[in-house]
Amino acid sequence: MANENNNFELNSTQLIQTLWGYRRTLIVVGVVAFIASTIAAFLITPKFKATAIIFPPVANQASKELVTDNKQEGLTVFGETEEAEQFLQILTSRTLKDSVINRLNLIEYWDIKSTDKQLKHKVYTKFEQNVRTKPTQYQSVIIEVMDRDPQMAANIANAVVDISDSLMRSAKSQIAKKALFALEQQYQEALNELKAAEDSLAKVMQQGVVHLKKQSEQYYKDYTKALIANDKKAISIIENQIKPLKQYGGKYERYRNEIQDMALQVTELRLSLKVLRIEAAQTIPSQFVIDRAVAADKKAYPKRSIVIVVTTLSSIFFAIFAIVLAEFFKQSIIKKEDQ
Repeated sequence: MANENNNFELNSTQLIQTLWGYRRTLIVVGVVAFIASTIAAFLITPKFKATAIIFPPVANQASKELVTDNKQEGLTVFGETEEAEQFLQILTSRTLKDSVINRLNLIEYWDIKSTDKQLKHKVYTKFEQNVRTKPTQYQSVIIEVMDRDPQMAANIANAVVDISDSLMRSAKSQIAKKALFALEQQYQEALNELKAAEDSLAKVMQQGVVHLKKQSEQYYKDYTKALIANDKKAISIIENQIKPLKQYGGKYERYRNEIQDMALQVTELRLSLKVLRIEAAQTIPSQFVIDRAVAADKKAYPKRSIVIVVTTLSSIFFAIFAIVLAEFFKQSIIKKEDQ
């Protein structure tokens, strides 16, 4: 162990002595690297970062809260992981990228020739380099945009927010319109069935059955009194009055129950229609915008001091590695020649 420690100390001493012999070289490398990295750092085009934060809503129909007393999750409840992932699909879609690029004329702004054969590839690559979307631990989604112009960075971020909302509402609207068409047909059929049942009940009522339960109770009381009084004329009149109840009473009850059930069904369909009409119109935002992007007053890239320090230290370490490697080969060659 003592010999190993002595060898290590000796090797360390030799390394320090070797580097000390090359101290001027290392100083020159450090100075040159410092100057070169300083010049390069100031030549790099600075970029500014704009950030927008969005919360997706829960995936229920938000419009239910507008037309029902029983408030559902949707309009005022933030979405969770599933909704955030769905919204990320919109934010990373080609349709959204094309819309943002066309709205802000980014092809011209990024100096990409419209006649380039790889136009789409270059534009999408540039977009993905400058625009980043990512979920957070709080189930929100952050949109970060880097650009040489702070105002343009903010414009791109806000355009992503606005267009993503428009695309989400458009997708929901397409589904809602198809569902609305089918539901309107169902609603009209239910109204027709209800009207038919009401017409049938009206015909029964024209036969003298106005309210089966109350009429039956009253006729029973009158008939009992007539029997007790042995009033044959009254008994005959009441029996004639009871005949329609016997003949049409069953139909009256059936039509009346059908009308009640159909009325409930029509009411539910009418409520669903109100919800779907709001969904089809899509006037409700599909997201909660917590922060819209604003133009930054301080660059985010590059950090010149970090670039200079890292580049200078890397150059010095590389020079040390090259010196050690050169000395190793030098000693190896000398040993071979001695042998």
